[in-house]
Amino acid sequence: MKGLHARRALVRSAVVGAGLVGALLVPSACLFLPEIVDDGYVACVTDADCEAGRVCAANVNLCAPPPWNDDAFTERRLLVVDNPSDVELPAGAAVPVRVGEPGGVLSLDDVEADARFADFDGGAWRVVGVYRDLFRDHFDVWIPLSRPVPPGGRDALAWMEHRTKEGGVRVVEDPATAFSLFDDCDDFPIDGDERRFVDAPGAAALVPGDGTIDVVDNVKVVWSAGVPSPASVTFRARVNGLTCDEVFLGFTSSANASFSPPSAGFFIDQDLQATADVYADPNQPAQPAVAPRLFAEVPGDLHRFTVSVDGARVRLLVDDTLFEELDGIDPAFADTPLLPTVQVGGTCSVTVDAVWVTPLPYERPKVSASDAVPLNITY
Repeated sequence: MKGLHARRALVRSAVVGAGLVGALLVPSACLFLPEIVDDGYVACVTDADCEAGRVCAANVNLCAPPPWNDDAFTERRLLVVDNPSDVELPAGAAVPVRVGEPGGVLSLDDVEADARFADFDGGAWRVVGVYRDLFRDHFDVWIPLSRPVPPGGRDALAWMEHRTKEGGVRVVEDPATAFSLFDDCDDFPIDGDERRFVDAPGAAALVPGDGTIDVVDNVKVVWSAGVPSPASVTFRARVNGLTCDEVFLGFTSSANASFSPPSAGFFIDQDLQATADVYADPNQPAQPAVAPRLFAEVPGDLHRFTVSVDGARVRLLVDDTLFEELDGIDPAFADTPLLPTVQVGGTCSVTVDAVWVTPLPYERPKVSASDAVPLNITY
């Protein structure tokens, strides 16, 4: 075992086993100082001197990976988040990590069923609660940030630990703490629920389903936990019927029956034709004035409708595919709390399976994964 391979084997074995100090301290008659800078072991005074996911080992003043969290997990990967936005990515913002399909951060083969996520901060480990949004052939793991990331900055998002001897499901599923607001629509009383305002005049009412709700004609539902810009809301929902004339999914700013600006979202009309609907000022028409179009290739399926608002910018996505984006909104969205809203008009309905909100900026964070590192490395 020679050259760079030998040096890296020594360093990695030392970190996992006896520690870096043991790798550097050898009898004085045969002093060996491996070239370890290329492996990330650079001089440091504090953790701020180290790249994402590394800490300053005080005993040797070198940047090194954190100690192993739990010996029950025999492999781990570091997930790193980059913030390309011009605004801070706040602590608590849930960052989606795609697993599977082309372009995913990880492949399905990279993630065992017993995977869980943890963060190392202040010299201690903490298991992180996440949310898994399941598709047919892939899934998204929404992981909340433990620390704010400045514009252009990067940090460790989480360590993914897996490959236990016993197997089983180890992930901590906790969407209530992963998001600013999460509603799985399993329990949806019309009265006495502080999370939601329901405007259902006359005989109109919400129709509860099996883990979903149907918002029917002449009904408006507003989730009352407001989030100022920047904010992103996703409705996992299905539009039922072709004779809609006033269906809205997005953000509004009034938790009652009125519909006052600012607001931004999808406006769905006859034959499931949709437009971006942005009202910044009550004295101005909705933006943009463009011809409506079908919002998805298969409109009758369950889709993810996402509306992101960030100052003077608005982006609409359907199943992560761009539907519309606007810049130069005047006046810009500021500190007004934005409230997730579904309103239905016409002889159709909207089946809502889940709603979640998180303070993601217009430019989404980018996530990358390191190589897998086993607990015991032998060469």
